Amino acid sequence: MEIAPRLTPLDQAPSVGTWLFMRLCRWLLGKVMMPARVIYTRMPRLLFPQMLMYRLAARGLSLPPALVHRVQIRVSVHHGCAFCSDIHRAIALREGHRPERLDAPGTTPPPLDAAEQVALAYVDELCAHTRTSDATFAAARAHFSERQIVELTWLYAFTTYLNRLAGAFAIGSDDFCAIVPRRGADPSLLTRR
Repeated sequence: MEIAPRLTPLDQAPSVGTWLFMRLCRWLLGKVMMPARVIYTRMPRLLFPQMLMYRLAARGLSLPPALVHRVQIRVSVHHGCAFCSDIHRAIALREGHRPERLDAPGTTPPPLDAAEQVALAYVDELCAHTRTSDATFAAARAHFSERQIVELTWLYAFTTYLNRLAGAFAIGSDDFCAIVPRRGADPSLLTRR
């Protein structure tokens, strides 16, 4: 049973930027994402700063792209954000990442390398406690540069922020995983590194 968002989705864009974003969503993803209809139509000034953050996550990190997707999916699943886990997974699939490498915790994906295991353990601890133990931080330092540890922590924090926004308004999955792989549009306009 699909749960309706707490605020009625709006299809009328209040600004040119919101209208363009909604058009881009429809072209790239097959439909307008629910946060655009629930959040950005009511607070359009939020869109531009968030788009800069999305761009940073997609193109501005030195972490491997597959790891960025795994972290975003892992954090979203941990927080119970169906919308975010679906869209992060769909974008990763569009970029050609193997679905079995993106699965949620509790499934049996192919073995991860040591750095991936450390990164996911790091964000798992952040999700559970909002901080990591000295041992987990030391393990992260053994596999990642200081910049990459900051990036990993920022990625956790940004994904958590998005999860909290979607969760507060009861925004569920848009089922992008079912739509996006079939779309003909080039997703690299949104996610190109």
